Amino acid sequence: MTDIQARLADINRRVAPVLEEHARLTDAVNKAVTLILAMAAFGVLTFIAIAPTEQSFKAGAVINQEQITWQK
Repeated sequence: MTDIQARLADINRRVAPVLEEHARLTDAVNKAVTLILAMAAFGVLTFIAIAPTEQSFKAGAVINQEQITWQK
């Protein structure tokens, strides 16, 4: 039984750094995905917030264009 325990301890000692690296990389990927999703949500919300004002911008541009045309 001692031989098996010694072999298991040796395997655990060799595997521990790999598991720590795996956990670190998994955490980094989770943070990256969260950041990407947050930025996408921010972009969508920005688009939704600006979309209603587009008509007024277009109307203002047409009015300004007509004023410039009449001034010439």
